[in-house]
Amino acid sequence: MKLKMQELRLFNLVFESDAGWILDFSNRTLSAFFDEELNIDIDDERYQLEGTSKAKRVRCLLKQVDRETALRVLGALWQHKMESIPEQAERSRNDYLALISRLENVDKDIAKGARPVQVWNGVDWPSLIAEMNAMKSLAPHPRGFRFEAWLAELFATFKLAPRSSFRNTGEQIDGSFRLNDDFYLMEAKWNQKRTPAADLHVFEGKLSTKAKWARGVFISWMGFTDEGLAAFGKGKRVICVSGYDLYHSLSHGIALPDLLEAKLRHAAETGEPYAEFDRLYTLKEKILGTPE
Repeated sequence: MKLKMQELRLFNLVFESDAGWILDFSNRTLSAFFDEELNIDIDDERYQLEGTSKAKRVRCLLKQVDRETALRVLGALWQHKMESIPEQAERSRNDYLALISRLENVDKDIAKGARPVQVWNGVDWPSLIAEMNAMKSLAPHPRGFRFEAWLAELFATFKLAPRSSFRNTGEQIDGSFRLNDDFYLMEAKWNQKRTPAADLHVFEGKLSTKAKWARGVFISWMGFTDEGLAAFGKGKRVICVSGYDLYHSLSHGIALPDLLEAKLRHAAETGEPYAEFDRLYTLKEKILGTPE
């Protein structure tokens, strides 16, 4: 987001002390605050381009992210100030309101920015992988239910706001989740064979009865047949994820939102509903903006 000098001045007035600190934060507590309250890694090197002080890192972040994220950050900082130093907050209230008003009314092009760098502290990667392996020994019926429950746990771990299965008239949806403020319906299957085109077409049909902007993610443990993907075609509203994709992304410490975003970008660029993990991450510099 392109902040003007006046907006930076207001930020300094509201949140910086005379010593250049951000409110009453130490380096440790600032990192913890951004992690716990905002799921943002304020210690990432891309926020240190203008220096490593607390104030410089926060200003650098605000210059890079989109308006919605900037407003979310400022709102969290303001709430902290009101709770921790209410007298100072009251004195700077008008400056804070002026800053928010300016940001809310900037042009769309100025409001654009990058997604913030997220942190995934506390993710028990080995346990998630071990549970995947343990499910292989279950009988088909309990395995299917456990797979659905494990996916709900996985999506919740990465803060994707999952909703468990629900039934509309004549159809079953395995769940839904939120990614970057967009909602996706989800279908999940653990069959002995790869998923054919027929299942993909059925799920696409379910999407067609929902809002025009509705999109879906089809998760198949065994993956998808080449013939089925070819028959299903391009330009659909369905993104495909295999058990292989999930296993190898978790094994490499790649967060689920990053895997899904790589698949979404690939689909947007090619029209293809599926690209295997190996293919995505061979091209990850292009798709994820991450060098090999």
